[in-house]
Amino acid sequence: MPRFRETVRTLLRERLLDAAYETVADRGFDKLRMAHVAGAVGVSRQTLYSEFPSKEAVGEALFQRELERCLVGIQEGLDAHRDDLRAAVEAAVGFTLTLAGRNPLIKAMLTSTGEDGLLSYLTTRSAAAFDTATAMADSYAAEAWPTIDPVARELAVDAAVRLTASHIVQAGASPEESARRIADTVVRVALSAGGETVPPPRATPA
Repeated sequence: MPRFRETVRTLLRERLLDAAYETVADRGFDKLRMAHVAGAVGVSRQTLYSEFPSKEAVGEALFQRELERCLVGIQEGLDAHRDDLRAAVEAAVGFTLTLAGRNPLIKAMLTSTGEDGLLSYLTTRSAAAFDTATAMADSYAAEAWPTIDPVARELAVDAAVRLTASHIVQAGASPEESARRIADTVVRVALSAGGETVPPPRATPA
């Protein structure tokens, strides 16, 4: 019975987040109302508040869910290029920037206003997200490329995460070009210690 209750609660939580996601994607986080989320799923506001005590808690849960989905895609990109550090970083960063450009929730984040808006989860409230992404990337890099100096690896991972987040918030070049530039930087940092040889950047297709 406890397991059944936990399954039901998980399903309810996902339905509530799905309803909130649709509203945010369509109208923005500023227009999200807890009563509307509860009504869309057919539950009372008391039930909603038992899962998410505030609108901000909904926003944080939405962001965390998208981050977890993004990390799965990042790992797939890394797995496809375990024998090529530069290509692995470029694939992972390129995936992230492309996803961010297409994801309605990320777009809502970038256009939200105020300290309580979703944008804060990419800026002033980003510590938890950085910690999650950095821990995952560092653990993966330590396993996939064990010969890289640990200090250099830590600096490279931090650079990769922060540069990627910066490009999401302040988009400029295309995802492909940004991914190439970030990959070049990360590889140089990662292989700079111990006399490692830095492989030359791949030629950009004409």
